Amino acid sequence: MRNQPAYLIPGDTVLLIAPSRSVTESDVAAFSRWVSAQGWLLEYAPNLFEVEHQFAGSDQHRAEDVIWAITHPTAKAIFTARGGYGCVRTVSKAEELCDAMGGIEGLLNLLKQSPAKWLVGFSDITWLHLLFAKANFQSIHGPVATQWNLTHGHINQNISHLAKTLRGGGVSLDLSNSDVVRSKPFTGELVGGNLSLLYASLGTPVQPNTAGKVLFIEDLDEYYYHIDRMLFSLKLAGLFDGIKGLLVGSMIDMNDNAVPFGRSVKTMITELLVDCDFPIVFDVPVGHDEENISIKLGADCNFENSTLTQ
Repeated sequence: MRNQPAYLIPGDTVLLIAPSRSVTESDVAAFSRWVSAQGWLLEYAPNLFEVEHQFAGSDQHRAEDVIWAITHPTAKAIFTARGGYGCVRTVSKAEELCDAMGGIEGLLNLLKQSPAKWLVGFSDITWLHLLFAKANFQSIHGPVATQWNLTHGHINQNISHLAKTLRGGGVSLDLSNSDVVRSKPFTGELVGGNLSLLYASLGTPVQPNTAGKVLFIEDLDEYYYHIDRMLFSLKLAGLFDGIKGLLVGSMIDMNDNAVPFGRSVKTMITELLVDCDFPIVFDVPVGHDEENISIKLGADCNFENSTLTQ
């Protein structure tokens, strides 16, 4: 199990960064009010509301904000404003700022030597989760700040669950309505995140080591054949080798061609992994769908009697 940052208490300082797409102050106003209601003190990153095309400012400024957040002397958590695309560029620029050769070691050393903080976010933020995992820290796969503006029926549940998780409350997900293949209990460190970002990490320094662990994947708005290609690539790269279990979160708003691909995401996964012996749990309420429960990456999880606990 990886290093666990301290859980939050009233009076703690938390930070908000935008390492991917741009945001406005109104986009994060509801989140800001929620932070105050928890008794925490919120600091915005220096370049938070900058805009460069679709990005939250230049690569340089987004990278500076990531380094600012990592090295902040008193903050206990780093929240992220939104996903989209940009984290790969942001982290790569941060690596350059920490090492003239652009290697990852300087940034990893900075992260390891700085006060431990919870990283919170999902989707494109998976790239930062992978970085924190390489530095041996746990992090929280959970809502991004712009989601506090949503009005669907699960938003209050999502937000209250995140608050509970940040305060140290245990994670317990009832998966009795989930489709499970090869159902049996399993325990292991939870790793993973957005499938597209895991696919992008293959062959890079942040590619996760999944052997002996529980792998989680989710995604949104991809073509079915893209999903199939990414799953095959993960298998060929060995990410399914020796895992204890596979958790499949929301896979929604998928696209098809004029000639249908002919396979659902569930069918792709079960066919690809038919010769494996680990359980596959579908319909885990984590990801881009309305229900987005927070889970702790890098922490042990246990699946037994249709319940996932951490």
